[in-house]
Amino acid sequence: MNLDRLQVRARLRSNWQSVDLGIVLARRHWLQMTLLWLIPAAPLFALMALLFPHSPNLAIFCIWWLKPLFERLPLLVVSRQLFGEQIHMREALSQFRRANGRDWFAWLSWRRLSFTRAFDLPVTVLEQATGRVRNARLALLHRKTAGTASWLHIVGAHVEMIFGIGVAALVLLMLPEQLDIDWWPMLINNENLMQWLANGMSLLVMAMVAPFYVCAGFMLYIGRRIDLEAWDLEIHFRKLRARLTSGRKAAANTRPVTARSTSTSALLCAAAIGLCTLLSLPQPALADRVNPGEAQQLIDDTLAGDDFHLRETKTGWRMREFDARKYRFPDWFIAFIEWLESRSDGEAEWDGAFWPLIAGIIELILWILAVGICVWLLWNYRQQLRALLGQHPRKKVVETRRPETLFGLDLRRESLPDDITAEVLRLWRAGAEREALGLLYRASLSDLISRYDCPFQDHHTEAECAHLVRDEAQQDPRLHPALVQFFGLLTATWQRLAYAHKAPANAQLEALCAQWQQVFRTEETAR
Repeated sequence: MNLDRLQVRARLRSNWQSVDLGIVLARRHWLQMTLLWLIPAAPLFALMALLFPHSPNLAIFCIWWLKPLFERLPLLVVSRQLFGEQIHMREALSQFRRANGRDWFAWLSWRRLSFTRAFDLPVTVLEQATGRVRNARLALLHRKTAGTASWLHIVGAHVEMIFGIGVAALVLLMLPEQLDIDWWPMLINNENLMQWLANGMSLLVMAMVAPFYVCAGFMLYIGRRIDLEAWDLEIHFRKLRARLTSGRKAAANTRPVTARSTSTSALLCAAAIGLCTLLSLPQPALADRVNPGEAQQLIDDTLAGDDFHLRETKTGWRMREFDARKYRFPDWFIAFIEWLESRSDGEAEWDGAFWPLIAGIIELILWILAVGICVWLLWNYRQQLRALLGQHPRKKVVETRRPETLFGLDLRRESLPDDITAEVLRLWRAGAEREALGLLYRASLSDLISRYDCPFQDHHTEAECAHLVRDEAQQDPRLHPALVQFFGLLTATWQRLAYAHKAPANAQLEALCAQWQQVFRTEETAR
């Protein structure tokens, strides 16, 4: 990716400005992208028509479901054209298999109904990220653009629907008035020919809208990368470096001039210019000296003049501002309701054919919503249901590497003495306060790792270790409250000594040793 060949200006844009830029880009390459979307989709549609001639809706549903595969090739082409690389149709079609070779199953299964598909596809097709890398990348990119990408998907779906209705209306308007066709029985009786024609029209509409949808999502992705990676600054720095390099080369290629003659001429010119400037300057006018009393009187007289007390009255007509009524229904909605009422009063046969169809569609939607809600509830509360049924999930035993050092402290058992508290008190009386408290803290960490299986990691801090012990105590009954409370107190005392250089009192250290003996060694003796 060569940023110097970027065909658009790299600057910070809002999300919708990036979408508008994608629309402009799609208009420039619309024909090629439409053909790249339609060439793989049209043969599949024809094959479905041959295999299932009595199921026209199945064919258009398959085309609709495979949209993520058809959108990858236009995305790959427009990404290269954005950086000034022209790609021909034959070369682009030869890359169809490579463009769809990664994560195709995921995009046709659980990601198929994603509202951010146009924004997420570049991460899969261009960055070729999968798994955790893809999830982390999308989490970063979605922070400011997920809402816009979702609305782009919603608008694209409505544009497809509006275009379909518009094309159908255009066909009806182009028919001559002398041709009297009763369309409603043809649609109600499920004529295969009409349905295949309607589905073919839907295929063309999807191919027409796809370039705008793909380019808008792609430029939204590019705008987010410009924001994160500062492409505009990098391009400016590259231009500055190229300018300096070309300037040095030009200076090295020019013929050198004699230094002495150049400096002498420059000095003479500077002296002449300075002399002319001094002679041409006017003599400064001397202001009259005024004492503070006279100055104050002059200021008061000026402020009391008519110039500072002008009043002007303007009269005229203007529209009165009325308070707008809230929640007023628009006129088109009222006209639509009146039209429905007139239809319900006049045509009983039309109602008998139309309203059952609408009721069936609504019933199907409600059933789908009910099943989806049930599946969502079962999945989100599966652990609670297992607990109610008496099935407790087994904890996975994961063999983790136990750290030997934490924040510079040696936690190996062989580095600790046999009698911990006696050695701590001996070091404390000898004046080695840090070594004494550090030994008690090391022994506590070592016991928590070896006997209680606390999952400490090398990157944990003292506070994180204390917080982890509190969390583990809620699941492991061996970590009783006295141990948790003691370890929290010991951690705070160690932090004050290690970082603030505030040593505890002798009585406090002896109390910590007694508590350590009671918490760790008493339980070990009981075992």
